[in-house]
Amino acid sequence: MRISIILLLVSVFLNVHVTSQQPITIWDKEIASKKMKKAGMIAFVAENNTNGLSVIICPGGSYRHLAMDKEGIRIAEWLQKSGITTFVLRYRVGLQNNRHPAMIQDLQRAIQFVKENHSTYRIDTCKIGIMGFSAGGHLAGTAATYYQINFMEDLGISTNVSLRPDFVAMIYPVVSMVENYTHKKSKRYLLGKNYAPEVEFMLSLEKNVHSDMPPVFMIHCTKDKTVDYRNASDYNNALTQIGVPCEFISYDERKHGFGINPNSSHASSWINHFIPWLRKIKMINEEQ
Repeated sequence: MRISIILLLVSVFLNVHVTSQQPITIWDKEIASKKMKKAGMIAFVAENNTNGLSVIICPGGSYRHLAMDKEGIRIAEWLQKSGITTFVLRYRVGLQNNRHPAMIQDLQRAIQFVKENHSTYRIDTCKIGIMGFSAGGHLAGTAATYYQINFMEDLGISTNVSLRPDFVAMIYPVVSMVENYTHKKSKRYLLGKNYAPEVEFMLSLEKNVHSDMPPVFMIHCTKDKTVDYRNASDYNNALTQIGVPCEFISYDERKHGFGINPNSSHASSWINHFIPWLRKIKMINEEQ
């Protein structure tokens, strides 16, 4: 009897866990290549999402691999508890021999999917943001910059919805592909060896800002030894000069790739600034 009760409780726990994390296939079988089948999302649906807010998370990993746990699942669970429905994107990466534009195609398809299925997830189509970490921050910034270009067109996919994010959060991001502080590993896995100079320049986000970009939230550590702090500081300067709202928080630390720790007094507590910023840009109500 006691064993049966334990097994029942375990079963209930597993079912709750499974329903709170819903896997999503983003590419139709008819067009999906073997590589494309590796792309997908995990949905973390917030039951108390009274604002209809959602965030698509792009984990980092130098465009080589994905830090799905530290910069994906853990962030999504925290946002879900905060009343924000979240989607963790597994985009194609260089370790699988993918190069640009595979990554932005996956992210644009994710944006398209979330908007087309907004009623299923109780989402406001005017409150969909992108959050990216390290190389994932670069991908988020690419989506914010080039939303008017449908990178999926080469795959025969048109869209009737806007691909513009409503806000972007870039956490210790890679930004430049041309400066001497460029993160070489991310550049190598994004562009490969035989890239055109115009593509290199196009994907240097600090060189391509424009006034119609969505608001940006960004953090970086000034002594980051992995991705140079100037990626974020130069990007912030470029955005500020043309009037794009940018909340930029710097920390006098050496850290990189730390994800979140809301209880910390250090850089990993950045999430405590993110929620107030969402209120500031009118994405959530004052009481949430």
